[in-house]
Amino acid sequence: MVVFLPLLIVILLGFSAGRLLGEEGQQPGPVLARFEAVVDLGKDQGQRFGSIFEARTGNGRVVAGAGFMEVYNTRFRVGRHMLQFFVRPLKNEDQFTLQRLPHPDLDCGVYMFDLDEKLYAWSSVQNNSLRRWDEPSKRWLNQLPHQTVRLRSGETVMRLGKGLLTMANNKVSYNDRMILGPPTRGNYYNFYYAGGWLCFYHRLTANSDAFTKIYACPWTPEKDGPVELSRAVVMDTKYVGETPFAWGQFQETVLTVSNQGGVYAFDGMTWKTLLEADNTVSYQVYSMLNYYDRLLLAQYPTGYLFEFMGQELKLLKGWPPRLPGVSPRAREAQTLSIYRGDLLVGVWPWAELWRYNHQAKKWHSMGRMFTHPEVTDKRVHPYEAAANKYGLVTNHWGQRVTGMVPFGDSLMLSTSSKGTSRWYDKYDFLTEGQRREYGAVLQLKMPGNLAAQIEWKDRPSRFEFILTRDKMIIRQDGQQLASTPLQLTDQGEKNALEHIHTTWGQGVFGQFNGKSLKHSH
Repeated sequence: MVVFLPLLIVILLGFSAGRLLGEEGQQPGPVLARFEAVVDLGKDQGQRFGSIFEARTGNGRVVAGAGFMEVYNTRFRVGRHMLQFFVRPLKNEDQFTLQRLPHPDLDCGVYMFDLDEKLYAWSSVQNNSLRRWDEPSKRWLNQLPHQTVRLRSGETVMRLGKGLLTMANNKVSYNDRMILGPPTRGNYYNFYYAGGWLCFYHRLTANSDAFTKIYACPWTPEKDGPVELSRAVVMDTKYVGETPFAWGQFQETVLTVSNQGGVYAFDGMTWKTLLEADNTVSYQVYSMLNYYDRLLLAQYPTGYLFEFMGQELKLLKGWPPRLPGVSPRAREAQTLSIYRGDLLVGVWPWAELWRYNHQAKKWHSMGRMFTHPEVTDKRVHPYEAAANKYGLVTNHWGQRVTGMVPFGDSLMLSTSSKGTSRWYDKYDFLTEGQRREYGAVLQLKMPGNLAAQIEWKDRPSRFEFILTRDKMIIRQDGQQLASTPLQLTDQGEKNALEHIHTTWGQGVFGQFNGKSLKHSH
């Protein structure tokens, strides 16, 4: 059965014994499977795009799929124009490799984002420093994105349509043209653009009339003028200084959760409080990800995920589990991603990495992203005694997985202590190698995943997802975007690809969105 959704036009699903013509006339090999679709993503207004297809065997096992991930991990949003294509092997599907990249040299913590298929590591130390990963030289370069002087937490540069939306330093620009200037009082921070709405927090703390407000301002790239604050929908937070760690969107609703536990939803007309802030208890959300038909939220202190499907937040107890031998207290699900068609979650304070197989309804431990210290339930966090010795907060040396960015055939992960703090020579409880596991970047690989940035076009595009005997390929309008080796070693895998059921416009990345967000406003 093929499902047709608005503006998703499936033109071909073919299995061919013929050969694939390469970019320069090469013959990569016989085509085992080709998935081809013409899609119209509509005008880019910050919406999530969702799934292009998902293919299953006769017994319901997902073997392939493609789509656009929509996730906001602590501080930064992952690139929305990155298209993932995945194929799951029938055997050894749990195998993975993990390699540490050279250290970014930004002390004890980094967070990550990507822009135009470039990977950036960020730290608050050294005046909000950035490093860009240079793959050819295998080095981190002291290089900022275009037209940026610095980026603070919650600020970013994102690809929007054919242009760049820069939200940093108290102002917003599109293609180097300012559309929102600095406020006359206080500062703007933690920006998010979705569904044609520019959202951000506005804070004033110095005066007796201190406040914190959340704005939703209508604006689209086609608009010639600046953001009109007179048309903004604004709400006051309960406490001055509330700040978010993540944003998300479910259908037409934008969600933000403050560090004081306030859960606020904007439905395109009004802000609503789903959960009132309470500064007497801990309740923070560090990541939001669209997953099938719901929005997942990563929470502290349960260490579990919550789901949102339009009305209220529901706790998913046991999502994810915890490693045997660690304390059940003060756990934080912090980072989320979709890779090789599975959900991945990073958990503080022992930097656990968990993978969830939706069809098997099973969690798999992928270990810890640190090699030290040995886990224990005698204390909640690593190195509590060392933190107390140097007058730091007790959980200072807790271990975080702060970023997860699909990058080519890999998933890049970053680590941090509780904060992106400096390292001092007086800290004598770690070796040089151990301390460099804080603020590190790791490259995880599982065979069968490929991510590439599309070329934005203000018209429908034809995407091809091709599998040969030794390669995965993504094409757009006849031009190759990316390829990666993939060896199918089992004849059963090849046979399975000839007898699959394909659903278009649905899958792990959520329902295909097309222009539906634009039509809903």
